[in-house]
Amino acid sequence: MEFGPDIVREDDFLTPEECAQISQQVLKLEPHWEARLGPYHFATLGCAAYLDVDENHYQEKSTSLNPLLRQTFGHVYERVRLYFTQLLQETAYYDEAYSYPGFHLFQFEGHESASDHPAERSHFDYQFAKIFPDFASTYLAPPLTFTLPIQEPSCGSSLEMWDLRPEGHARINYEHKEYARTHPSRTVHYAVGRIFTHDGLNLHAMGRIAPGTVGRRITLQGHAYKTQRGWLLYW
Repeated sequence: MEFGPDIVREDDFLTPEECAQISQQVLKLEPHWEARLGPYHFATLGCAAYLDVDENHYQEKSTSLNPLLRQTFGHVYERVRLYFTQLLQETAYYDEAYSYPGFHLFQFEGHESASDHPAERSHFDYQFAKIFPDFASTYLAPPLTFTLPIQEPSCGSSLEMWDLRPEGHARINYEHKEYARTHPSRTVHYAVGRIFTHDGLNLHAMGRIAPGTVGRRITLQGHAYKTQRGWLLYW
């Protein structure tokens, strides 16, 4: 399976019953959630490179949280590993030096504004450059990003993607949010229990949150990075 511009792969992965069970397990671990800055009530369960590397806490948090995540969601991680091993036709694996895939957690209470616009949170998934600082000399294949929706709020959940790649970023003076505000996007509609994979290098963002939205948005998030050993799964 090849990934590249505008390609999003999606497959059935978990049943509704399995997602409901995982949601309950995530809720039981609320004491381990970390509140994050950002719109809405936003928290994570797990260590996220894009949030924690700059704070120099990535290794510490990974070491602290990986055993809890592995003990609670080990069966899910194994299924993810087997899925990517089959999809990529190479061994996928975890490494305790890196954070296990973790959860994005949003709580909506019906106060969301009609002015919500995904462009304001548009980004490229460049976090691999922080985790693998020698990537320029060891780069073997484009990195991958995956999202597995576990629970959706009343408006559903989605991904917005724009037709802008890193090679075009410099040409617009790195003003990617302005680009997103002024150019059309493609909406990829998520579904609970389906896994969505792309290379993270199209400009993208969490989809629009409609006014009056209520409920939780819980997704399992992670990345895959090609190494000499295979595909390292991490967050």
